[in-house]
Amino acid sequence: MSHWLFSFSVLMIGSSLMNVALAEEFLQLNLQFQTQQTQADDYLLEHRQERWKATETAIIVCDVWDYHHCYNAVKRLEQFAPRLNQVVKVARQLGCTIIHSPSDCMDAYAAHPARVRAMSVPVASPLPHAINDWCSQIPSEEMVIYPIDQSDGGEDDNPEDHAKWASKLEMLGRNPKMPWKKQLATIEMEPSLDYISDRGEEVWSILEAKGIRNVILTGVHVNMCVLGRPFGLRQLARNGKNVVLMRDMTDSMYNPQRWPYVSHHEGTRRIISHIERHVCSTVTSDQLLGGDSFRWTDEKTTDGHHPSSSESSNFKRGDDPRENWVRLRIQDTVPTVNELQLASDELSWFRRVVKLSDAQSKHHVYLKKSNDLKVDLWLDGVALKNSSATLGLATFEIPSNVIESNDYHLLAVRCDRGVLNEVPQLSINGESHNLDGQWEYRVTAARDASFARIPLPAKFGGAADVVYESSVADWTPRVVTRSFEFTSGIEGPACDSDGIIYAVNYCDEGTIGMVSPSGKSRVFINLPEGSVGNGIRFNKTGQMFVADYKKHQILRVSPKTREVSVYAMDNTMSQPNDLAVASDGMTLYASDPNWKEGDGRIWKISPKGECVCLVEGLGTTNGIEISPDGGTLYVNETRQRKIWSYRINGNGDLTDKKCFHAFSDFGLDGMRCDVDGNLYVTRHGKGTVVKLNPQGVTVKEVSVLGRYPTNLCFGGPDRRTLYVTEAEYQRLVAVRVDRPGRE
Repeated sequence: MSHWLFSFSVLMIGSSLMNVALAEEFLQLNLQFQTQQTQADDYLLEHRQERWKATETAIIVCDVWDYHHCYNAVKRLEQFAPRLNQVVKVARQLGCTIIHSPSDCMDAYAAHPARVRAMSVPVASPLPHAINDWCSQIPSEEMVIYPIDQSDGGEDDNPEDHAKWASKLEMLGRNPKMPWKKQLATIEMEPSLDYISDRGEEVWSILEAKGIRNVILTGVHVNMCVLGRPFGLRQLARNGKNVVLMRDMTDSMYNPQRWPYVSHHEGTRRIISHIERHVCSTVTSDQLLGGDSFRWTDEKTTDGHHPSSSESSNFKRGDDPRENWVRLRIQDTVPTVNELQLASDELSWFRRVVKLSDAQSKHHVYLKKSNDLKVDLWLDGVALKNSSATLGLATFEIPSNVIESNDYHLLAVRCDRGVLNEVPQLSINGESHNLDGQWEYRVTAARDASFARIPLPAKFGGAADVVYESSVADWTPRVVTRSFEFTSGIEGPACDSDGIIYAVNYCDEGTIGMVSPSGKSRVFINLPEGSVGNGIRFNKTGQMFVADYKKHQILRVSPKTREVSVYAMDNTMSQPNDLAVASDGMTLYASDPNWKEGDGRIWKISPKGECVCLVEGLGTTNGIEISPDGGTLYVNETRQRKIWSYRINGNGDLTDKKCFHAFSDFGLDGMRCDVDGNLYVTRHGKGTVVKLNPQGVTVKEVSVLGRYPTNLCFGGPDRRTLYVTEAEYQRLVAVRVDRPGRE
């Protein structure tokens, strides 16, 4: 059992709430999360202690409505609401900010001081991309399998109880489908301190105005609103807040009559497990209140139970599509479906959730098919017309009146006695988007269109693993890995030809972690004992080189065999820091700072591993890079805040030293060039990456969602994704930029 650690100046002995004066503002939390151990779907439950400042912490109470359309959901909420109120009261006393977010209920609070206070907060600048939108998926969820089927809306009432409840709601003058009008009165609001808002930009602005770095989400329902609201876990996680779920102060909308056919509470646990693996960490209420964590009165398994790999696996390719929706990755073709023997009367269904832009845009879906294949298409249950006269092409126009701007929709495709064998294309104002990726797939002999719709809007009923969302705007920072997966020594990074990002000090010092573009991360190698890496580079043959600053050497790593060897060593090096690869693709340059003395050097490492010191007498050399034409070397000095340029002569030596750019504040760290010769520089302490043109003039500066960026690299299929290692939250951040990287 874990507890918050306080030094109390006043303690009322015997109080179940542990009512205390605000005596100590630092909170010790025990965060629970899961890490992937191997390439298989095998996860280890882990814990991490974090020390939070109460005045930098907020609790958001999500959608704890006075009424709900599901009777069982109301009964479950009534069980934990009194304890949630205790959590809110104690957190408020300790100095935490409380934000009440009962969505769709703002009219009831128009004159409430907490609502007026929320609306009066100045709008933060800049606001995160699409902060007012629902968020159905973050990159780390894209390649995994969502653990439950919630497409029926998740109601688990028996029909008789549900009918009685709907009748009661009608007698109370409530809409049985949307009966909520206020937050449940059990959760007390403090007019002089709290905030009330259901708008993403308002909640974000409150967090920014009050200097909130840490957020605890509570409330319902965890698989829908708590995850997806504009102020929910996904939005806060992807935009850089240190967010956690209070896992015993929430509930799910899950019907045990749907896959995976487990109890309601087990379904909730599986969603929490999904969150701990792919979204954020969790905590429990006893860490604030003491005693035990909350237990449901009908709960049979302990809070500590977490599904094993076999329990949590879902919709594998081997599952029977005649019984359940299975998951299918559609790339160029779908051979696994083609191999399925369909009966003459059987139909193939494919479904995906798509986010569509402004309703004023022209949306079309194009399906290439065999001439004899009949294809029908629906959007949110509305049948679309095939306007193509070509036998091998189906063209469906999506009417503007069925589109909710910047919202999620269910796209359903039905094929008669056949399957899709090419990726459907979504066209928005003539711009084509491949809908490749994961789809839901099912086989049935029924000809009705029941599979073309779900009871709730797609953003509620759709699963996170079948969402298509066009790429975010350029210069929008996004968190790739969860906070604190790496140590504070996170550095590197480098991207291989398959798009995998490598960075040093994953979980422990002396390791190298590998991260997929979707954010799945694990240990790549453990370096030899005593070695700790810093900068990483790949040469033209795909060999990895790592600056080992502890042992004054450069290590070489074979990506295939993972064999580590010493490539170059010179004991007169202070500590090789960052690396650059010359235009021959083999020669390396290394920066070598002496932090104690405040000076630094530049070394050249030949293809044979020979070390030559080229330049001495610089400041604390750190970031190092070479121009696209191979003729200029850039090196920066962290403490002196200067970037120097050198001409590289035919022998690889350096001449013609010039000051390329000087900054007046904050430190400098890693650097990379794009194909046009623009230089990207991490601003340590400022929390940005700055883009300098070849003349040294600033053309762009972008936040990286943390104060201490350490290094960066280019990656992605088009090399336009900038990956940044950030040490404040010890995570990897990505930014789409306008031009490809040099590497």
